[in-house]
Amino acid sequence: MAADTTQQTLPADPMADLAPRDVQLQAARLVHEAFAAALRLSADGEGKQLEDALARLASHLREWSRMATTEAAHLRMALLLSGLDQWGLAYSKAFGAATLAGLSAILADLRDSMDLAEEGACQHFLDALHADETAALEFKIAFRRELHLSLWHTMIAAENREQAEVLLKLLGGMLLALNRAMPNLGWRLVADASASIQIRCLQHGLAASGLEQEMTENLFAGLQAELPEAERELVNQLAAEAVSAWQEARRSTQH
Repeated sequence: MAADTTQQTLPADPMADLAPRDVQLQAARLVHEAFAAALRLSADGEGKQLEDALARLASHLREWSRMATTEAAHLRMALLLSGLDQWGLAYSKAFGAATLAGLSAILADLRDSMDLAEEGACQHFLDALHADETAALEFKIAFRRELHLSLWHTMIAAENREQAEVLLKLLGGMLLALNRAMPNLGWRLVADASASIQIRCLQHGLAASGLEQEMTENLFAGLQAELPEAERELVNQLAAEAVSAWQEARRSTQH
C-alpha cells in the first residue's frame, strides 16, 4: 500500500471528461506493468520469441487505448506514451539505454501503428500534458508515485555504496526538477513520493539500518535542504498528513 495524497481537493482537470480518475489511474498502472514486463522480457528472452512477446504487450496497450471514443483514445495513447517515455528516461540515466531495448521496441510499435491524423491528435495531448500542470493530474501523481518508489527500492537494494549514491542523486534530482517543472503543483508529487517511501518503511521495516537507512535519510535531508521554504513546508505537511492517515487506517483494521 502506498500513500494517497490525492484525496485533498485538486484543481479542476481539463482532461477529466475524456479521462476520468479511474481511467487515469488505470493508465498509470498499465505504464508501470508494461515497463516492468519489458525489462523482464528483455533480460530473459531473445530473438523471435522476444519480439513476439513485446509485440503482444504493445498490442495489449493499444487495445486498451482504443476502448474509448476517438478523442479519448488519442488521450489514452498520449498518457501511455508519456508515462513510458518518462520511466525509460529515468532508468536509462541509472542503467544505460542498452537495458531498455524492450521498452524502445514497444514505444516504436505504438507510434508506428498510428497514421498521420492519429499521430497529430496524440501529439496535441502530449503537448497539453506538458504545458498544463493540471492536465491528467491524477495520472501524473499515480505514475510518478510508482516510478519514485521503484527507484527508491532499487537504491536501497543496491549492491554497493557507489551504485546507491548514483540512484540517490538521480531520484533526488528528479524530485527537485519536478518541483521546478511544475511550479504550482509539483510539491504535491514530491509530497506523495515522500509519504509513499515513509509508509513502505513503516509497513515492511525497510531502510531501518545500514546503507539503506543512510541513503533514505540522505534523500530526505537533500529535499529539506534544496526545496524552497514555501514548498518544503507544504511537502512536509501533506506527507505527514498522508502518513498519519495511513497509520490511523491501519490501526482501525487491526481492532
